[in-house]
Amino acid sequence: MELNERLRTRTRGHWTAAALLRAATADGHAALGWHDAGTLEQGALADFTTIALDSVRTAGPVPRLAAETAVFAASAADVRHTIVGGRQIVRDGAHVSVPDVAQALADSIAAVRG
Repeated sequence: MELNERLRTRTRGHWTAAALLRAATADGHAALGWHDAGTLEQGALADFTTIALDSVRTAGPVPRLAAETAVFAASAADVRHTIVGGRQIVRDGAHVSVPDVAQALADSIAAVRG
């Protein structure tokens, strides 16, 4: 959202990294009616992703800027682990149950196109 608004208005700072993270986590889950999700605590739904902070896109900032780095600089290539419903889906950057993600995506697109 922030990056698109920057392009549209040619100004920065529409939303902070913290506000965007909150929208994508607790506020997003609440909008779906999932009030027991969006936080990392016992009894809550465990859906989260870890981001590498040592790639060419994310390396360098001080630790206190990790949220800003993850929101404004990281890409899908920086995803290291993803947990959904307490189950690991991505481990060390690779999908654990889909060995060739690119081929699976191509196959799915071809199937939709007919």
